Amino acid sequence: MEQQLDLTKLTDSDKKELNQVLTNEAQKSNIQQTVHHLNEVCWEKCITSKITSGTLDKSEESCAQNCVDRWMDTSLAILSKLDNMRGGPGH
Repeated sequence: MEQQLDLTKLTDSDKKELNQVLTNEAQKSNIQQTVHHLNEVCWEKCITSKITSGTLDKSEESCAQNCVDRWMDTSLAILSKLDNMRGGPGH
């Protein structure tokens, strides 16, 4: 028989800890979804041949690396812009 947790019996400290665990899990899930999406985008863009040797050819490898690099550059630029808009560090 499955037992349910009565959240009303948690202490404030327990509630805070549970909230942090849930936040961390949501962040991990978001990162996994982002990486999966990046993988799909770069694969569709760069991998144009059948992989028979277990490795990418040089042009596909270069394209995939560039795709990931540009994604990282864009993500960092967006995060920096959002931080500036919020008046983050350096303001």
